[in-house]
Amino acid sequence: MPKIELDGLPVIDAAESEEITVAVSADDLEAGDAKNPERHPVAIALRRQSGVDDARVSKREVLIRRGKQWFRYEPPKPVQN
Repeated sequence: MPKIELDGLPVIDAAESEEITVAVSADDLEAGDAKNPERHPVAIALRRQSGVDDARVSKREVLIRRGKQWFRYEPPKPVQN
């Protein structure tokens, strides 16, 4: 399997058991663009979390950079109220 990289850093699949919960604010929704992985509202909210250096979000995956590696997660699931 070829080594996957983003911005010259390795991309590692996060453990399936690891889940992330993030609160997306109205400001994130207004400032964001769901079609742009770097400007997705969830990516904006993730960058505010401690230990997250960068984030990209698409319909297919969530990528979170911690230090010198990216971690790949399943795409976000909206919370139903």
